[in-house]
Amino acid sequence: MSSRILQEDSSLLLTESNDAIINDNFIATDSITTGSPSVSTTGITQDHNSSPANISTTPSVVSTTGITQDHNSSPSVIITSPVVISTADLTQNHSVSATSIQTNVPAVETTTVTQSHSFTVTAIVTGQVAVSTTGLVQVHSFQANDIVTGSPIVPSATATEDENFSVGTILTGNPVVDPTSISQTHNLGAYDIRTGRVVLGTTADPNWIIQQEIGEIQMMFGGWPRRAYEVPDGRLVQAEREIEATFGDRVSVDRKAKSLIKFGKSGELSTTRETVWNVGGNETYVTGNNITHISSSSAADNQTIKLECHTVSGTGVDSKFTFVVQTVTLSGQTPVALDTPVARVSRMFNDGSTDLVGAVYVYENAGATVTAGVPSPTSKIHSKIDAGFQQGFKGATTFSNEDYYILTGGFGSISNKQAASVDFFLEVRQAGKVFIEQAAVSANSAGGSWQIELDPAIIIPKNSDIRVRCLSGSQGAVVYCNFKGYLAKVIG
Repeated sequence: MSSRILQEDSSLLLTESNDAIINDNFIATDSITTGSPSVSTTGITQDHNSSPANISTTPSVVSTTGITQDHNSSPSVIITSPVVISTADLTQNHSVSATSIQTNVPAVETTTVTQSHSFTVTAIVTGQVAVSTTGLVQVHSFQANDIVTGSPIVPSATATEDENFSVGTILTGNPVVDPTSISQTHNLGAYDIRTGRVVLGTTADPNWIIQQEIGEIQMMFGGWPRRAYEVPDGRLVQAEREIEATFGDRVSVDRKAKSLIKFGKSGELSTTRETVWNVGGNETYVTGNNITHISSSSAADNQTIKLECHTVSGTGVDSKFTFVVQTVTLSGQTPVALDTPVARVSRMFNDGSTDLVGAVYVYENAGATVTAGVPSPTSKIHSKIDAGFQQGFKGATTFSNEDYYILTGGFGSISNKQAASVDFFLEVRQAGKVFIEQAAVSANSAGGSWQIELDPAIIIPKNSDIRVRCLSGSQGAVVYCNFKGYLAKVIG
């Protein structure tokens, strides 16, 4: 505990041996600048009474002083404990009685201050180190050897085949020889026997070989009236046959000439099944053309948005979808009516020349409340472009009354934002019926993504909805997925 010496007059303080106590450890400086003090909450009471009278001082003179401080500290094995400061109440009483105080300008002589510090420390044990925020720079050099990739994905390509048939030397079967008269002269000692000239009949059409080959190909494929080179994949040929055998519709991948890859990104998943789309939860499907309006959460958005949609006619199992493409110009946060009200919105994207600022929503206006361009409840929303993006991410679509879909594969992964295990389900619903799981796969964030090539392919009937839903084992997980395939046009 520290000690205090209270001196109330101007006499010297003496030690036990009558030696005067002199404190020569003082420093005179000028231009002292301190940092900002940090004052803890303390109760301080001050009483000031000032009544000076007739105080006159002479100019202060400070002589030149040489101050030398030597600090030698050689501690060994210093172990400190946490400092505990008790709550303290400080009370200061100041009583000053002065009248007519007048001071002259103080004169401060040049002062030399010298400090010598010698500090040696051995075996210091400190508490927890507090590290300030530091900018870290990492340089990564990545060199890969023996890289093995997955199966390459080749996009649909238009194949053109030119056939040139030229007939050169034709080898026919046995010739048919018409009856001819042969005269022979026999001499027992004969030589130089000559026969008459052979007369051949008319040969068959040389193109009969081509006709025979075509017939053999038709027989090989069960009488299927098309050539294998008209589609790029044997799975598609088989799918066309199955569609005719199962549904009674003759279809053509070749005549439709359209492939389809759908990408989806989920919101933050709960632990129940949710669709892989950025709205979150599951879409509430409508049975009529009730989707009517579009708006943005930003007043600055006035871009043109292109929508790929479907209208519907009929109800239940008689529902028939028609594919529609339309464009609409945003008016900021003000709802804008679609030119054609629809029952499904499969895709929408920015078709303008500037980036979107806000989030864009397509929704049912009837029964919805739109606040600053954002509709509620979410059950009225049927597609969304997130702020900062230029198209929606909806892992779902619909097929019209004129198209079948031949699903050939898919991909899925879990975002690194949240460690989780997730089950993926591909679900298909025909008109007027319920969603049925057509495929399922599981993934986790530690095992990476999954990719599937389907052989045989999955056939999605016309007038059907398809979606990918996920069941997560952890709250807050985010997943990505896509599915791919070819459209087949109904031709009879």
